[in-house]
Amino acid sequence: MTGYVVDPAAPENAIKKLEDIRDDSQALLRQASEVTPGELVANDSYTTKARKAIQERATGQEGSLRAAAEALEKKLTEKIEEYKAALDEYRRSDEAASAGVSRVEREA
Repeated sequence: MTGYVVDPAAPENAIKKLEDIRDDSQALLRQASEVTPGELVANDSYTTKARKAIQERATGQEGSLRAAAEALEKKLTEKIEEYKAALDEYRRSDEAASAGVSRVEREA
């Protein structure tokens, strides 16, 4: 048969690797949500303010490690879904092409 041939194992392996990376990013997200500046132990007002500022920077909504981990997880999930959809489309096309070839061979 002429045309392009896609090895389905290659995209499946890529999807698996992306899922593993996403699992790692989910673990990072859990860890980032629990970041605390433990070394700041004084209970004066300056240290308390500093502790809160550091924790907000690490776990807040904008520019934090947690926000970066969330964005990474979202992007990975999008890519995984795109790859799965492309692989499904390839499989449907391959099945349709195989059915067409079988039909032509029977008619010949």
